[in-house]
Amino acid sequence: MLNERHLKTERDLIGEIWQTSEIHKNMLVLADEIGSRFAGTPSEKQAQEYMVDKLKEYGYENARAVPFKYYGWRRGPATLEMTEPVKRGFEAISLAMSPGGTMEADVINLGTGSPEEFEAVGPEDVKGKIVLCSSATSPTGKRVHRRTKYGYAVKYGAVGFIFMNHNPGQLAATGSLRPSYRMGGEIPGIGVSLETGSLIQRLAGDRPLRVKFSDESEVVPDSESANIVAELPGRSDEWIVVGGHYDGHDIAQGAMDNLSGTAVTMELARVLKPYEGKFKRGIRFICFGCEEIGVTGSTSYVADHLDQMKKTAIMVNLELGGLAYTDGMKHAAFTVYQPPEMKQWIEEFLKEVAYATSITTGMSAASDHWPFVMQGVPAIYMHEEPSMRQFVQGRGWGHTTADSMDKVDSRNLQEGAMLMARLLLRLATQRKKIAKHTPLNKIVRHLERTGMRKTLEIQLKWHPESPR
Repeated sequence: MLNERHLKTERDLIGEIWQTSEIHKNMLVLADEIGSRFAGTPSEKQAQEYMVDKLKEYGYENARAVPFKYYGWRRGPATLEMTEPVKRGFEAISLAMSPGGTMEADVINLGTGSPEEFEAVGPEDVKGKIVLCSSATSPTGKRVHRRTKYGYAVKYGAVGFIFMNHNPGQLAATGSLRPSYRMGGEIPGIGVSLETGSLIQRLAGDRPLRVKFSDESEVVPDSESANIVAELPGRSDEWIVVGGHYDGHDIAQGAMDNLSGTAVTMELARVLKPYEGKFKRGIRFICFGCEEIGVTGSTSYVADHLDQMKKTAIMVNLELGGLAYTDGMKHAAFTVYQPPEMKQWIEEFLKEVAYATSITTGMSAASDHWPFVMQGVPAIYMHEEPSMRQFVQGRGWGHTTADSMDKVDSRNLQEGAMLMARLLLRLATQRKKIAKHTPLNKIVRHLERTGMRKTLEIQLKWHPESPR
């Protein structure tokens, strides 16, 4: 429970968030005026400058861009043509980190591209062919990441990769193929819409399918991006890290994924600034770059700040795409990554503030908490409350041209920001230790036991001995 002084602080924080529209204002500038903020584009640099200037306006003289190097990527035009059994051209887009190239080969349709579907055919059936698979949930009811599907295609000797969206609307989905903090892709990859992929399959019928596609994209080594950092010092040398990524994909505004998380991070920084030096723990607000190309900004940050990980009390990741969505009120929910006892802590917090929602435990490598997790840092994730829509639609409009401001309801984000401000207030002022760090050998055993090690090896993200 908070003491009387902190209860007053809590009421002031709630009122300040609810009575202002900074979340919406910042999103309008960053989405409508600046654009996608994709790594290596002019809008990324504009966004970095805007966020630093805005945080300084909020009083953070320590606000800064912290640079890092990575394998960049430049999108080029893509073409797709069926050459057998009939000749027909189709629309397609390049997938991020595709190395580009032109090839013509037979196509093997591997359904949803799950490990089980690859293992059912074997490398001899895939070698020298172009793999076609969709973004749909696997036949066993699991959502398999695109980078896993691509990794299997490469491992099995495919020469190209076609990723078909399973949601309707003529929306070709994009997404990265390899972690850009280490490398670019090995074989060209393109995305097509559900309608295009379905038409291709109907035209082929039971006959052998052969296509030719060209991708003029290129990987750009030794590129530079930056994370945006602002610090609210506390009375001790412990820090809470809270943040989310500011980059979207270059084909859209990325308003939901994940400008929403960036805007809430900036709002939390704004409303908490008057309490500098008054909490036990400091709060480090980070807007991460390059998440969409392999969780690169946060990975680079951790790699460059290993000496600070032991003093990082907890990492709170804000991926709020679903929470921003306009389809009714999307309530905030939580996932605990480690340690398990954080679940009880959050349950007690939610009971105290009378906020009914779900809390799950799990593990995922596809967002900015991941490199902190691998350093043993306690980590939690705020997102939307799970629903059947998520299970059926997956990303929905995410990673397509439809991820734009008209999909966003900033009232939902205000609610999420208020809840997170209340949670941070308790984390920052709690006298006892928040949670223990998890030893690496325990993390590795968990990843091996759950099968995640195999997935990470396929994605070329298995390097527990170093962050990158």
